[in-house]
Amino acid sequence: MDKLSGSWRRVFEKFWFVPAVCVLAAVVLAQSAVAVDRWLPEDLDSPWIAWLYAVGIDGSRSMLSAIGGSMLGVAATAFSITISVIATASSTYGPRLVRNFMADRGNQVVLGVLVSTFIYTLLVLRTIRSASDDLAQPFVPHLAVNLAVLMAVADVALIVYFIHHIADSVQVDTLVHGVRRRLLHVIERWHPEEVPEELVRTAGRPGGGEVPAGGTGYVVGVDYERLRDHAEACDVFVELVPRVGDHVLPAEPLVRVWPEHRAEELAGRLRRCVQVGDSRSAHQDVRFAEQQVVELAVRALSPSTNDPYTAVNAIEEVASGIAVAVSRPLPGNTVVVDGVHRLRYRTVGVEEVVDMPFDQIGPHATGHVSVLLALVDLAARIEAASVHPSVRRQAREHVDVLLDRFRDGAPHPRDLARVEEHVRLRSAG
Repeated sequence: MDKLSGSWRRVFEKFWFVPAVCVLAAVVLAQSAVAVDRWLPEDLDSPWIAWLYAVGIDGSRSMLSAIGGSMLGVAATAFSITISVIATASSTYGPRLVRNFMADRGNQVVLGVLVSTFIYTLLVLRTIRSASDDLAQPFVPHLAVNLAVLMAVADVALIVYFIHHIADSVQVDTLVHGVRRRLLHVIERWHPEEVPEELVRTAGRPGGGEVPAGGTGYVVGVDYERLRDHAEACDVFVELVPRVGDHVLPAEPLVRVWPEHRAEELAGRLRRCVQVGDSRSAHQDVRFAEQQVVELAVRALSPSTNDPYTAVNAIEEVASGIAVAVSRPLPGNTVVVDGVHRLRYRTVGVEEVVDMPFDQIGPHATGHVSVLLALVDLAARIEAASVHPSVRRQAREHVDVLLDRFRDGAPHPRDLARVEEHVRLRSAG
């Protein structure tokens, strides 16, 4: 179910989740390896353990202490580097991209493996016994010690990977490609090539019994299947009022129910189908996924950054998602079950998807001819890919607005002639 998967997804994206799993695995591995060592014969000449690198009691303790101490120090360094990268990315590319770094599996795995190596060596170290101890007979877990050496070797390779990965993750190309993939994923979700038969487009109904949101936050996920099942089981029609990504207040309507006298009865079940959180997510939110790409371009054009090349790159990448949306039929907004309308929700129109880059990047592009030309190219791509006549007209109108804005800025005649010629060629092509 969407709500359950959405809740688990938010847990999986937490920075602590993978390290916690690695630590748990280290505890299990340490206990299992020591248990196997206790089962193996103690005679070092035995063929069962002849293949192991056998080290004495003092040597094993020294080796495990060196591995555990060094890995903990390296883990602290890796964590410091990660925090530094997050701070830099937040100030340069925008705070909404920080969650992409926090959810990065590479960073989580590196920190988790390094910390788990320390935990593993600590747990194995406590099982080593010498003849001078007051407890049991002398015991050295040779298998567990050898595993610690292998983990240390693997950690060295992991550190090399981490240095490469953290350097690659802050490159503009990597950031832009990442947000583009998320945009394409959510576009494909909401704009399929073929609209399912159970989905149709209808207008909203007046009236209805309102179920208030009951909390403050953003609508980050909706379990549409569960809403449909509730509507079908209770023989009602349900309309979701806000779209995914909208901000709601406790008294604002979350859903409407027909017949309206059933609203209070179903309020609890319907609220549980809608996930409200403190921050937006790109999983179901088309606008937020597109906004992340557009924000890169807007921040690149700020006076403090002044990087029009990154803005051009972001415009070229957002074109891939918009082209898919405008080339598909309009998505349905009403679920029909056995010929009966059961659930209606608001969708993000293709016009809104097209407007965002022009409305948000356009005002900042008049001082950069290369960015302006990239927006003109974007409009031409949209016009060529769209199957909706209204969207093609909309793209041409955006080009006219860009030209008017550019002329109002009193550009150099050469720049103006260059832009006008580019517009003419793209319009003719």
